[in-house]
Amino acid sequence: MIRTIIVDDEPSAVNVLALLLKRKCKEDVDVIATSTSPLEGRTLIEQHKPDLVFLDIEMPGMTGVDLLRSFINPGFRVIFVTAYDAYAVEAFRLSALDYLLKPVEGDDVMKAVQKIKTDINRNENTISSQLHQLEKLLMHSNHPSGSRIGIGMADKIVFINIPDIIYCEANGAYTHVYLKDGQKMVASKSLGDFEAQLVSNKFFRIHHSSLINLNRIKEFQRHDGGYVILENGKQLEVSQRKRKDFLDAIHDIVV
Repeated sequence: MIRTIIVDDEPSAVNVLALLLKRKCKEDVDVIATSTSPLEGRTLIEQHKPDLVFLDIEMPGMTGVDLLRSFINPGFRVIFVTAYDAYAVEAFRLSALDYLLKPVEGDDVMKAVQKIKTDINRNENTISSQLHQLEKLLMHSNHPSGSRIGIGMADKIVFINIPDIIYCEANGAYTHVYLKDGQKMVASKSLGDFEAQLVSNKFFRIHHSSLINLNRIKEFQRHDGGYVILENGKQLEVSQRKRKDFLDAIHDIVV
């Protein structure tokens, strides 16, 4: 049996993947642990020493690539799970690393597991060199989010520097975008669309209505349930459900 761990910050994604593995690969795969936190996931990998890890790419505080890179010589195989678009899929293909695209489907899971099974039988594990190649490809790709983003408004599209965004706030089907110069923009996209675009740029959704730039936090107050104070003085609640993941996300910048 292939002893397997799943690490993905979305509980629903963990549940779906675990269910697909149980239904489609029960003769080959034993899911020994799951986690929705990359830091906890790393601890689980060290503790259980799995044969295979399903690893989400974009997670708060630590990307899947960062997590994998933290192991000097990984003794396990990895299947990345990603919602990335075409540019990054091509990077995965060229680097020869195994990946699944969200939403994950049963047949794709079966094919990925069969390939890993073959690699294990052949005692092949070249993940370190493949990871290095992937990082180079991603670094030189023309990432559409890059350092700028286009804000679609009713009558125009305004391009701004992503670091200038302090936070985004949901307003029905629209999103209010607050910038460091005090400007507020009303975008004709949902907060979920902004989250998908900005999560790789150190943005974190602390509440169903608030997406913040982690680099623009001035303080985090632990009392009254927990809230952040941003550079512009705005106070925003950190929901109880998001608090643990938020603390994980800022872990690396707290001493």
